[in-house]
Amino acid sequence: MTTVRHAVRAILFDGDDVVLFRRVRPEREPYWVTPGGGVEPGDVSLDAALRRELDEELGATAGPALHVFTLAEPGRLSTVFACRLVSLDLSRRSGPEFLEPDVGLHQVRRVRPAEVRTLNMVPPELGEFISASAATLPALLDAATYAPGRYRPVVDVHLLLTDGDRVLLGRRHGTGYADGEWQIMPSGHLEDGETAVDATVREAREELGIEPYGCEVVHVMHHRNPGGTARVGLFLVPRGYTGTPVNAEPHKCAELGWFPMDRLPERTVPYARAGVEAVRRALAHGRTAAESNGSRPPVFSLHGWETPGAAEAAAEAARSGFAEVTVCLVGWLDGTPLVRSDEETDRLPSTVVRPGEDVEAALARIAAAGAIGETWFAGADDYVSPAGRLGRRLAFAARLTTPPEGVVPLPAGSLGRLPYAERAFVRSSGLLYGVSGR
Repeated sequence: MTTVRHAVRAILFDGDDVVLFRRVRPEREPYWVTPGGGVEPGDVSLDAALRRELDEELGATAGPALHVFTLAEPGRLSTVFACRLVSLDLSRRSGPEFLEPDVGLHQVRRVRPAEVRTLNMVPPELGEFISASAATLPALLDAATYAPGRYRPVVDVHLLLTDGDRVLLGRRHGTGYADGEWQIMPSGHLEDGETAVDATVREAREELGIEPYGCEVVHVMHHRNPGGTARVGLFLVPRGYTGTPVNAEPHKCAELGWFPMDRLPERTVPYARAGVEAVRRALAHGRTAAESNGSRPPVFSLHGWETPGAAEAAAEAARSGFAEVTVCLVGWLDGTPLVRSDEETDRLPSTVVRPGEDVEAALARIAAAGAIGETWFAGADDYVSPAGRLGRRLAFAARLTTPPEGVVPLPAGSLGRLPYAERAFVRSSGLLYGVSGR
Protein backbone atom coordinates (compact mmCIF):
# COMPACT_ATOMS: atom_id res chain seq x y z
CA MET A 1 0.00 0.00 0.00
CA THR A 2 1.35 3.41 -0.99
CA THR A 3 1.80 5.87 1.85
CA VAL A 4 0.45 9.33 1.10
CA ARG A 5 2.28 12.23 2.74
CA HIS A 6 0.21 15.20 3.79
CA ALA A 7 1.48 18.74 3.40
CA VAL A 8 0.28 22.33 3.78
CA ARG A 9 1.08 25.28 1.55
CA ALA A 10 0.46 29.00 2.07
CA ILE A 11 -0.62 31.51 -0.56
CA LEU A 12 0.66 34.27 1.68
CA PHE A 13 -0.52 37.76 0.73
CA ASP A 14 1.52 40.80 1.71
CA GLY A 15 -0.66 43.64 0.50
CA ASP A 16 -1.37 42.93 -3.18
CA ASP A 17 1.65 40.60 -3.59
CA VAL A 18 2.21 36.97 -2.66
CA VAL A 19 5.32 35.88 -0.76
CA LEU A 20 7.30 33.14 -2.52
CA PHE A 21 10.69 31.48 -2.22
CA ARG A 22 13.06 31.54 -5.18
CA ARG A 23 15.04 28.34 -4.73
CA VAL A 24 18.61 28.30 -5.99
CA ARG A 25 20.28 24.91 -5.74
CA PRO A 26 23.48 23.49 -7.18
CA GLU A 27 23.17 21.96 -10.65
CA ARG A 28 19.51 22.85 -11.03
CA GLU A 29 17.64 25.67 -12.73
CA PRO A 30 16.20 28.13 -10.15
CA TYR A 31 12.57 27.46 -9.30
CA TRP A 32 9.83 28.96 -7.13
CA VAL A 33 7.76 27.53 -4.27
CA THR A 34 5.22 28.76 -1.75
CA PRO A 35 5.94 28.57 2.00
CA GLY A 36 4.89 25.30 3.58
CA GLY A 37 5.88 21.71 4.14
CA GLY A 38 4.94 18.34 5.50
CA VAL A 39 2.45 17.78 8.31
CA GLU A 40 4.24 16.38 11.37
CA PRO A 41 2.91 13.98 14.04
CA GLY A 42 2.87 16.77 16.65
CA ASP A 43 0.64 19.03 14.56
CA VAL A 44 -2.83 19.00 16.08
CA SER A 45 -4.47 20.32 12.89
CA LEU A 46 -3.64 21.42 9.36
CA ASP A 47 -3.90 25.04 10.52
CA ALA A 48 -1.36 24.29 13.26
CA ALA A 49 0.97 22.74 10.70
CA LEU A 50 0.63 25.84 8.54
CA ARG A 51 1.51 28.16 11.46
CA ARG A 52 4.53 26.05 12.36
CA GLU A 53 5.82 26.08 8.79
CA LEU A 54 5.39 29.85 8.46
CA ASP A 55 7.31 30.33 11.69
CA GLU A 56 10.09 27.92 10.75
CA GLU A 57 10.54 29.22 7.20
CA LEU A 58 9.89 32.94 7.59
CA GLY A 59 9.65 33.73 11.30
CA ALA A 60 6.18 34.86 10.24
CA THR A 61 2.74 35.19 11.75
CA ALA A 62 -0.40 35.48 9.65
CA GLY A 63 -4.07 36.24 10.08
CA PRO A 64 -6.89 33.70 9.72
CA ALA A 65 -6.28 31.08 7.02
CA LEU A 66 -8.81 30.02 4.39
CA HIS A 67 -8.62 26.59 2.71
CA VAL A 68 -8.81 27.33 -1.02
CA PHE A 69 -7.23 24.44 -2.92
CA THR A 70 -6.25 20.79 -2.57
CA LEU A 71 -3.40 19.53 -4.72
CA ALA A 72 -2.93 15.80 -5.34
CA GLU A 73 0.54 14.72 -6.44
CA PRO A 74 2.09 11.25 -6.57
CA GLY A 75 2.48 10.19 -2.94
CA ARG A 76 1.52 13.62 -1.58
CA LEU A 77 -1.69 15.48 -0.80
CA SER A 78 -1.23 19.21 -0.21
CA THR A 79 -3.83 21.44 1.44
CA VAL A 80 -3.38 25.00 0.26
CA PHE A 81 -4.47 27.95 2.42
CA ALA A 82 -4.72 31.65 1.64
CA CYS A 83 -3.80 34.06 4.44
CA ARG A 84 -2.41 37.54 5.00
CA LEU A 85 1.05 38.24 6.40
CA VAL A 86 1.05 40.06 9.74
CA SER A 87 4.72 40.03 10.71
CA LEU A 88 7.95 38.61 9.31
CA ASP A 89 11.31 38.20 11.05
CA LEU A 90 13.81 36.06 9.17
CA SER A 91 16.18 36.10 12.14
CA ARG A 92 13.67 33.86 13.94
CA ARG A 93 13.30 31.17 11.30
CA SER A 94 14.55 27.80 12.41
CA GLY A 95 13.76 25.26 9.68
CA PRO A 96 16.68 22.86 9.08
CA GLU A 97 16.70 23.71 5.37
CA PHE A 98 17.79 27.25 6.26
CA LEU A 99 20.61 26.12 8.50
CA GLU A 100 22.34 23.87 5.94
CA PRO A 101 24.13 25.78 3.15
CA ASP A 102 24.36 22.67 0.98
CA VAL A 103 20.60 22.72 0.29
CA GLY A 104 20.91 26.03 -1.55
CA LEU A 105 19.24 29.43 -1.13
CA HIS A 106 15.69 30.35 -0.18
CA GLN A 107 15.35 33.89 -1.49
CA VAL A 108 12.24 35.68 -0.25
CA ARG A 109 10.44 37.44 -3.06
CA ARG A 110 7.11 39.29 -3.40
CA VAL A 111 5.34 38.73 -6.70
CA ARG A 112 2.07 39.94 -8.23
CA PRO A 113 -0.33 36.96 -8.33
CA ALA A 114 -1.05 37.38 -12.05
CA GLU A 115 2.69 37.04 -12.77
CA VAL A 116 3.17 33.75 -10.90
CA ARG A 117 2.29 31.67 -13.98
CA THR A 118 5.35 33.11 -15.76
CA LEU A 119 7.69 31.63 -13.13
CA ASN A 120 9.19 28.16 -12.95
CA MET A 121 6.76 27.24 -10.19
CA VAL A 122 6.87 23.89 -8.37
CA PRO A 123 4.35 22.39 -8.63
CA PRO A 124 3.20 24.23 -11.80
CA GLU A 125 -0.47 23.53 -10.99
CA LEU A 126 -0.21 25.73 -7.90
CA GLY A 127 1.26 28.58 -9.91
CA GLU A 128 -1.57 28.32 -12.43
CA PHE A 129 -4.13 28.36 -9.60
CA ILE A 130 -2.61 31.47 -8.01
CA SER A 131 -2.55 33.35 -11.32
CA ALA A 132 -6.03 32.23 -12.36
CA SER A 133 -7.39 33.32 -8.98
CA ALA A 134 -5.51 36.64 -8.89
CA ALA A 135 -8.71 38.68 -9.09
CA THR A 136 -10.84 36.57 -6.75
CA LEU A 137 -8.56 35.26 -3.99
CA PRO A 138 -7.99 38.62 -2.22
CA ALA A 139 -11.72 39.41 -2.23
CA LEU A 140 -12.57 35.90 -1.04
CA LEU A 141 -10.00 36.16 1.73
CA ASP A 142 -11.25 39.59 2.76
CA ALA A 143 -14.86 38.40 2.91
CA ALA A 144 -13.92 35.37 5.00
CA THR A 145 -11.56 37.07 7.44
CA TYR A 146 -12.86 40.69 7.58
CA ALA A 147 -9.53 42.00 6.35
CA PRO A 148 -9.36 45.59 5.11
CA GLY A 149 -11.27 46.21 1.91
CA ARG A 150 -14.72 47.49 1.12
CA TYR A 151 -16.33 48.49 4.41
CA ARG A 152 -18.62 45.75 5.75
CA PRO A 153 -19.55 46.75 9.30
CA VAL A 154 -21.34 44.57 11.80
CA VAL A 155 -24.73 46.07 12.65
CA ASP A 156 -25.82 45.70 16.29
CA VAL A 157 -29.32 46.10 17.67
CA HIS A 158 -29.88 47.05 21.32
CA LEU A 159 -33.32 47.18 22.94
CA LEU A 160 -33.49 49.32 26.08
CA LEU A 161 -36.12 48.13 28.52
CA THR A 162 -36.79 50.74 31.18
CA ASP A 163 -38.59 50.79 34.52
CA GLY A 164 -38.93 54.44 35.41
CA ASP A 165 -35.37 55.75 35.33
CA ARG A 166 -33.84 52.27 35.42
CA VAL A 167 -32.60 50.17 32.49
CA LEU A 168 -32.16 46.40 32.23
CA LEU A 169 -28.60 45.12 31.79
CA GLY A 170 -27.07 41.64 31.67
CA ARG A 171 -23.62 40.58 32.87
CA ARG A 172 -21.79 38.80 30.06
CA HIS A 173 -20.54 35.28 30.64
CA GLY A 174 -18.83 32.68 28.44
CA THR A 175 -18.99 34.75 25.25
CA GLY A 176 -15.28 35.43 24.69
CA TYR A 177 -15.81 39.20 24.63
CA ALA A 178 -16.12 41.48 27.68
CA ASP A 179 -17.05 38.58 29.95
CA GLY A 180 -17.84 39.88 33.44
CA GLU A 181 -18.96 43.27 32.12
CA TRP A 182 -22.53 44.57 31.89
CA GLN A 183 -24.25 45.00 28.53
CA ILE A 184 -27.65 46.20 27.33
CA MET A 185 -30.18 43.35 27.31
CA PRO A 186 -31.27 42.30 24.80
CA SER A 187 -28.56 42.94 22.21
CA GLY A 188 -27.40 41.12 19.12
CA HIS A 189 -26.30 41.28 15.51
CA LEU A 190 -28.44 41.91 12.48
CA GLU A 191 -28.59 38.80 10.29
CA ASP A 192 -28.89 38.70 6.52
CA GLY A 193 -32.50 39.23 5.38
CA GLU A 194 -33.70 40.75 8.68
CA THR A 195 -34.97 44.23 9.33
CA ALA A 196 -33.58 46.01 12.38
CA VAL A 197 -36.94 45.63 14.16
CA ASP A 198 -37.19 41.92 13.30
CA ALA A 199 -33.70 41.34 14.70
CA THR A 200 -34.57 43.24 17.88
CA VAL A 201 -37.73 41.20 18.45
CA ARG A 202 -35.82 37.96 17.80
CA GLU A 203 -33.09 38.86 20.30
CA ALA A 204 -35.71 39.78 22.93
CA ARG A 205 -37.39 36.40 22.53
CA GLU A 206 -34.09 34.48 22.63
CA GLU A 207 -32.46 36.35 25.52
CA LEU A 208 -35.37 37.40 27.73
CA GLY A 209 -38.42 35.37 26.66
CA ILE A 210 -40.51 38.48 26.00
CA GLU A 211 -42.41 39.85 23.00
CA PRO A 212 -41.73 43.59 22.45
CA TYR A 213 -43.92 45.72 20.20
CA GLY A 214 -43.77 49.25 18.80
CA CYS A 215 -39.95 49.23 18.68
CA GLU A 216 -38.50 52.57 17.55
CA VAL A 217 -34.90 53.51 16.78
CA VAL A 218 -33.99 56.48 18.97
CA HIS A 219 -30.22 56.59 18.40
CA VAL A 220 -27.62 55.40 15.88
CA MET A 221 -23.96 55.12 16.84
CA HIS A 222 -20.89 54.49 14.67
CA HIS A 223 -18.51 52.87 17.13
CA ARG A 224 -14.96 51.59 16.93
CA ASN A 225 -13.27 49.40 19.51
CA PRO A 226 -9.88 50.83 20.56
CA GLY A 227 -7.38 49.15 18.27
CA GLY A 228 -10.11 46.97 16.79
CA THR A 229 -12.94 46.99 14.32
CA ALA A 230 -15.84 49.36 13.73
CA ARG A 231 -19.57 48.64 13.88
CA VAL A 232 -22.90 50.43 13.64
CA GLY A 233 -25.22 50.26 16.65
CA LEU A 234 -28.98 50.82 16.53
CA PHE A 235 -30.55 51.65 19.91
CA LEU A 236 -34.29 51.04 20.15
CA VAL A 237 -37.01 51.45 22.77
CA PRO A 238 -40.34 49.57 22.72
CA ARG A 239 -43.78 50.98 23.26
CA GLY A 240 -44.29 47.93 25.46
CA TYR A 241 -43.82 44.16 25.73
CA THR A 242 -45.64 41.08 26.87
CA GLY A 243 -44.15 38.57 29.28
CA THR A 244 -41.68 38.90 32.14
CA PRO A 245 -37.94 39.27 31.37
CA VAL A 246 -35.97 36.20 32.46
CA ASN A 247 -32.39 35.12 31.83
CA ALA A 248 -33.16 32.75 28.95
CA GLU A 249 -29.49 32.25 27.97
CA PRO A 250 -27.57 31.58 31.20
CA HIS A 251 -24.65 30.19 29.19
CA LYS A 252 -24.09 33.72 27.84
CA CYS A 253 -25.43 35.86 30.70
CA ALA A 254 -24.50 35.40 34.37
CA GLU A 255 -27.33 37.59 35.72
CA LEU A 256 -29.78 40.39 34.96
CA GLY A 257 -30.04 43.67 36.83
CA TRP A 258 -31.95 46.97 36.78
CA PHE A 259 -29.76 50.05 37.16
CA PRO A 260 -30.34 53.83 37.16
CA MET A 261 -29.57 55.06 33.67
CA ASP A 262 -27.29 57.79 35.01
CA ARG A 263 -25.46 55.46 37.45
CA LEU A 264 -24.51 52.31 35.57
CA PRO A 265 -22.15 49.69 37.08
CA GLU A 266 -18.47 50.53 36.87
CA ARG A 267 -17.82 47.48 34.68
CA THR A 268 -20.22 48.38 31.88
CA VAL A 269 -19.05 47.88 28.28
CA PRO A 270 -18.00 51.42 27.19
CA TYR A 271 -19.96 51.17 23.95
CA ALA A 272 -23.11 50.20 25.89
CA ARG A 273 -22.58 52.97 28.43
CA ALA A 274 -22.41 55.57 25.65
CA GLY A 275 -25.56 54.14 24.08
CA VAL A 276 -27.52 54.20 27.33
CA GLU A 277 -26.51 57.82 27.91
CA ALA A 278 -27.62 58.79 24.38
CA VAL A 279 -31.00 57.09 24.89
CA ARG A 280 -31.37 58.61 28.38
CA ARG A 281 -30.98 62.06 26.87
CA ALA A 282 -33.45 61.27 24.10
CA LEU A 283 -36.06 59.98 26.55
CA ALA A 284 -35.53 62.95 28.86
CA HIS A 285 -36.01 65.32 25.94
CA GLY A 286 -39.23 63.56 24.98
CA ARG A 287 -40.62 64.03 28.49
CA THR A 288 -39.67 67.70 28.71
CA ALA A 289 -39.99 68.87 25.09
CA ALA A 290 -43.27 70.69 25.77
CA GLU A 291 -41.76 73.03 28.35
CA SER A 292 -38.09 72.99 27.29
CA ASN A 293 -36.38 75.33 24.87
CA GLY A 294 -33.28 73.10 24.74
CA SER A 295 -32.01 71.60 21.50
CA ARG A 296 -32.99 68.07 20.57
CA PRO A 297 -30.35 65.46 21.50
CA PRO A 298 -28.46 64.13 18.46
CA VAL A 299 -29.90 61.01 16.86
CA PHE A 300 -26.43 60.00 15.63
CA SER A 301 -23.06 59.88 17.36
CA LEU A 302 -19.50 58.67 16.94
CA HIS A 303 -17.86 56.68 19.71
CA GLY A 304 -14.36 55.26 20.06
CA TRP A 305 -12.85 57.03 17.05
CA GLU A 306 -10.40 59.03 19.13
CA THR A 307 -6.82 57.77 19.10
CA PRO A 308 -6.60 55.34 22.05
CA GLY A 309 -3.87 55.37 24.65
CA ALA A 310 -1.70 52.35 25.36
CA ALA A 311 -3.72 51.25 28.39
CA GLU A 312 -7.02 51.66 26.55
CA ALA A 313 -5.84 49.62 23.53
CA ALA A 314 -4.49 46.90 25.83
CA ALA A 315 -7.75 46.82 27.81
CA GLU A 316 -9.75 46.29 24.61
CA ALA A 317 -7.44 43.44 23.60
CA ALA A 318 -8.09 41.80 26.96
CA ARG A 319 -11.84 42.47 26.66
CA SER A 320 -11.77 40.79 23.24
CA GLY A 321 -10.22 37.65 24.71
CA PHE A 322 -6.89 37.69 22.89
CA ALA A 323 -4.51 35.22 24.48
CA GLU A 324 -1.44 37.17 23.39
CA VAL A 325 -0.59 40.84 22.81
CA THR A 326 2.40 42.04 20.82
CA VAL A 327 3.61 45.63 20.69
CA CYS A 328 5.76 47.14 17.97
CA LEU A 329 7.43 50.52 17.82
CA VAL A 330 7.46 52.98 14.95
CA GLY A 331 10.44 54.91 16.26
CA TRP A 332 11.43 58.15 14.53
CA LEU A 333 14.87 59.73 14.79
CA ASP A 334 15.60 62.96 12.94
CA GLY A 335 12.49 62.47 10.81
CA THR A 336 13.33 58.90 9.72
CA PRO A 337 11.69 55.67 10.95
CA LEU A 338 13.99 53.04 12.46
CA VAL A 339 13.82 49.34 11.63
CA ARG A 340 15.59 46.09 12.25
CA SER A 341 17.13 44.89 9.02
CA ASP A 342 18.73 41.83 7.48
CA GLU A 343 19.81 40.83 3.98
CA GLU A 344 16.26 40.33 2.67
CA THR A 345 13.76 42.19 4.86
CA ASP A 346 13.13 45.10 7.19
CA ARG A 347 10.80 44.98 10.18
CA LEU A 348 9.63 47.16 13.04
CA PRO A 349 11.04 46.34 16.49
CA SER A 350 8.45 44.30 18.41
CA THR A 351 7.98 42.07 21.43
CA VAL A 352 5.28 39.95 23.02
CA VAL A 353 3.89 41.49 26.21
CA ARG A 354 4.87 39.27 29.14
CA PRO A 355 2.33 37.99 31.70
CA GLY A 356 1.65 40.74 34.24
CA GLU A 357 3.51 43.34 32.16
CA ASP A 358 1.81 46.48 30.86
CA VAL A 359 2.20 47.82 27.34
CA GLU A 360 4.33 50.77 28.43
CA ALA A 361 6.85 48.41 30.05
CA ALA A 362 6.99 46.27 26.91
CA LEU A 363 7.66 49.37 24.82
CA ALA A 364 10.42 50.33 27.24
CA ARG A 365 12.01 46.91 26.69
CA ILE A 366 11.98 47.46 22.93
CA ALA A 367 13.70 50.81 23.43
CA ALA A 368 16.29 49.43 25.88
CA ALA A 369 19.54 51.37 25.60
CA GLY A 370 17.60 54.05 23.73
CA ALA A 371 15.49 56.95 24.90
CA ILE A 372 11.77 56.93 24.22
CA GLY A 373 9.52 59.92 24.80
CA GLU A 374 5.80 60.35 24.33
CA THR A 375 4.16 57.51 22.41
CA TRP A 376 0.91 57.44 20.46
CA PHE A 377 -1.19 54.70 18.88
CA ALA A 378 -0.41 53.95 15.22
CA GLY A 379 -2.65 50.96 14.48
CA ALA A 380 -3.40 47.32 15.20
CA ASP A 381 -3.84 43.99 13.49
CA ASP A 382 -4.77 40.50 14.60
CA TYR A 383 -2.85 37.27 14.07
CA VAL A 384 -2.56 33.63 15.03
CA SER A 385 0.73 32.72 16.70
CA PRO A 386 2.80 29.67 15.73
CA ALA A 387 1.38 28.00 18.85
CA GLY A 388 -2.18 28.70 17.67
CA ARG A 389 -2.85 31.53 20.13
CA LEU A 390 -5.04 34.38 18.93
CA GLY A 391 -3.10 37.61 19.24
CA ARG A 392 -3.43 41.31 18.65
CA ARG A 393 -0.47 43.45 17.63
CA LEU A 394 -0.53 47.07 18.81
CA ALA A 395 1.72 49.56 17.04
CA PHE A 396 2.87 52.76 18.74
CA ALA A 397 4.89 55.64 17.34
CA ALA A 398 7.40 57.76 19.21
CA ARG A 399 10.07 60.36 18.61
CA LEU A 400 13.38 59.00 19.84
CA THR A 401 16.35 60.99 21.04
CA THR A 402 18.76 58.03 20.86
CA PRO A 403 18.14 54.81 18.91
CA PRO A 404 17.59 51.40 20.51
CA GLU A 405 20.28 48.80 19.89
CA GLY A 406 20.17 46.89 16.63
CA VAL A 407 18.06 49.32 14.58
CA VAL A 408 18.93 51.32 11.49
CA PRO A 409 17.20 54.20 9.69
CA LEU A 410 15.32 53.47 6.49
CA PRO A 411 16.88 54.93 3.34
CA ALA A 412 15.74 58.49 2.72
CA GLY A 413 12.52 58.67 0.70
CA SER A 414 11.78 54.95 1.04
CA LEU A 415 9.73 52.52 3.09
CA GLY A 416 12.40 49.92 2.50
CA ARG A 417 11.31 46.28 2.59
CA LEU A 418 8.74 46.55 5.36
CA PRO A 419 5.73 44.22 5.14
CA TYR A 420 2.55 45.89 3.92
CA ALA A 421 0.92 46.05 7.40
CA GLU A 422 3.98 47.71 8.92
CA ARG A 423 4.05 50.23 6.09
CA ALA A 424 0.52 51.14 7.14
CA PHE A 425 1.69 51.66 10.72
CA VAL A 426 4.45 54.00 9.52
CA ARG A 427 2.01 55.95 7.35
CA SER A 428 -0.52 56.28 10.18
CA SER A 429 2.05 57.40 12.74
CA GLY A 430 1.55 61.03 11.75
CA LEU A 431 5.20 61.81 11.00
CA LEU A 432 5.55 60.44 7.50
CA TYR A 433 6.34 63.06 4.89
CA GLY A 434 7.65 62.58 1.38
CA VAL A 435 8.25 58.86 1.75
CA SER A 436 7.17 56.84 -1.24
CA GLY A 437 5.67 53.35 -1.24
CA ARG A 438 7.18 50.32 -2.88
